[in-house]
Amino acid sequence: MSEARGTAADLPTFLVIGAMKAGTTSLFHYLRNHDQIFMSKIKELDFFVTESNWGRGLDWYRHQFSGAGEALARGEASTLYTKYPQYDGVPARIAGVLPDVRMIYVVRDPIVRMRSHYEHRVKLGAESAPPEVALLEDPTYLACSRYAMQLERYLDHFPREQILLVASENLRTDRRRTVQQVYEFLGVDAGRVPDVIGTEFYRTAERRAYPRLVLLGRQWAKHRLPQTKRAKELVDSALGRWGGRAEPAPATGAREDSALAPELRERLADLLRDDVARFRQYMPAGFDGWGLA
Repeated sequence: MSEARGTAADLPTFLVIGAMKAGTTSLFHYLRNHDQIFMSKIKELDFFVTESNWGRGLDWYRHQFSGAGEALARGEASTLYTKYPQYDGVPARIAGVLPDVRMIYVVRDPIVRMRSHYEHRVKLGAESAPPEVALLEDPTYLACSRYAMQLERYLDHFPREQILLVASENLRTDRRRTVQQVYEFLGVDAGRVPDVIGTEFYRTAERRAYPRLVLLGRQWAKHRLPQTKRAKELVDSALGRWGGRAEPAPATGAREDSALAPELRERLADLLRDDVARFRQYMPAGFDGWGLA
């Protein structure tokens, strides 16, 4: 596909680039409900991934934002964009098409994220190994939690000021101020905070079978998703409209990775410590590295 650059008027001005299981779905809804922001109908377009939608071409991607009207900011949210090395070359493709794009990277305690990622795959039927096997032997889990490694691949192509790092923990415990920081980064009115900010969306721990799954399947063709996409994409995009998977914000205080054996947690911490230490250099002063480094 030609990597011709689009114009500022018809392509996204920002991307939420991940991380998976770090709160990107909630952020997607806080963004789409701001009246100066347009989000693609389907949350995860995965356009810059060759194994997904890159082959559909720039005109297809441009069409996903055709309803933006006078929106000041246009965006999409694809967690595959920070799944190197499973999906390689993404930052270079983004830079070739959207050199001035702003990016939001949502991160979460990396061990908690791995546990949630694991539970997500178990619920999909894609993972059957016990956590002490899967989390240590499947490198995808660890790679998605190596935030410095993922970020530095973007910094090879973009200046640091084009990337906003958002801690998922702040999105939970100090949501209004955190979301307002995102709005300011995108150049929209941070004072216009939608009511939906009081809701947390699509939490793995509370997810149950979807009574609307048949309806979602019937909508599949209308959205023209690639065959490799799961019904989750339609669930994500429907949240807030159909009211099926909104959850109240959880109480804070308990460790979210308490389900992992202490020995497994320590092994994962050892594997992540160097990356977290590097990542701390990019975060604001006072960031404690989740107690890992």
